[in-house]
This record gives sequence, structure tokens and C-alpha cells, in this order.
Amino acid sequence: MFLGESMSDLRIDIISDLVCPWCYLGYSRLKQAIEQLGDDYKIDIRWQPFELHPDMPAEGADRETFLGERFGSSEKLNEATHALQQVGIEAGIQFNFSEKDRLPNTKLVHQFVLAATKSNLATPFVLATFHAYFTDGKDIGLTSILEETALSIGMQKSDIEYALSPEAQTLTEKKLKHLRSLDINSVPTYVINDKFMIQGAHDPESFLKVLNDIAEKEA
Repeated sequence: MFLGESMSDLRIDIISDLVCPWCYLGYSRLKQAIEQLGDDYKIDIRWQPFELHPDMPAEGADRETFLGERFGSSEKLNEATHALQQVGIEAGIQFNFSEKDRLPNTKLVHQFVLAATKSNLATPFVLATFHAYFTDGKDIGLTSILEETALSIGMQKSDIEYALSPEAQTLTEKKLKHLRSLDINSVPTYVINDKFMIQGAHDPESFLKVLNDIAEKEA
């Protein structure tokens, strides 16, 4: 082992949807685990697209109505929302929901993530978008909100043009289709070094143990 040589390189593909609160929580916990791993590891994070609601109309839907039906009643949705807010507090995430909230179609969001990936800004963009949606209550299905979020983390006009291009649309569709074909049907799902799969927003200790185990195997 030479000085300056990294002990292990871990590539982590995070398959997520940006309207998934557990994806936001999961990243926050994964990040805590990565910080505890120390500097011996080079971690390469890639964000991959998933649609929780592939049947969502292009203009989105009213959150309470749509999720109320999914949960069986608005009471059940409120219970789940309240529980989520509690878990969020522990992770330092403020989940704010109001009756005005929209649940967007996320195809365009994923095209923006793709554009951000090309400029090495995917994680800042994803985190800013999570914050815009879950804390500020913005409709991230709107092009104007996505553009504003992109510019706020340093993406350029050309990145935005790419995000809105037919090329980005085709590539995003292709990725979504590919991940569906792998039978990934819940998020967050983490794929490490293309061979180890973890599902769900585990606590930082569990993530840390798994990352250590994999790093030893891969070393």
C-alpha cells in the first residue's frame, strides 16, 4: 500500500425518484456513513432515474388527492406524513407539506439530473431539488423551477438547454426502461460496484458496515 494510493474505490449508483422522501433521507444517511469511512476511499456517486408514479400526467396531480387514494385515506396519509417528518428531524431534513402541494411528473427532473451529471453537479442539483420540493414546497415538475434550481447550484445555460433537448429525453427514457428491466421496483436502491444491491433508507451504521464489507471484498 503506497501513500496516496486509495484503498478502495466504490462506485455507488443511487436509483431514486426526486419526489421520494425516503430517497432524500437515504442519501442523508448514506452521506453520514461515507463521512465515517474516512479518506481511504474514493466514492463515486451516480444518480440513476426511477419513476415512483410512471402513470403521472405531464401536469402532475394534487398531492393529497393522489397519495390519499394510494394510502387508502387522507388520515393514513397524514399519519405517514407525520411519521416521516419525525424521521426527517433526526436527519436534519425539514419536510413541509401543505394542501397546495403538487405531485409532479418527474421525467423532466431526471433529464436535468442527466445534464447535471455531465457537468459533475448531479449531487448538488439533486439535493437542491429535494430541498426545493420537500422543504420549500415548490412544484419541481415546472421547467421554470428546475431552471432556477439548476442556476442556483452553478449549472450553465448550455446545461439547461441539454436538459430540455430531445437527446436528454431519449437517454432518460432509455435509462428508465433499462432499470425497470432489472426488476428494480422500489427506491431508494443502491448498487455498489455494479454487483452489490442494497434497498431502502438504512441507518448510517448499517450503511457503514455494508460499505466496509464491500470495500474489503473489493480490495
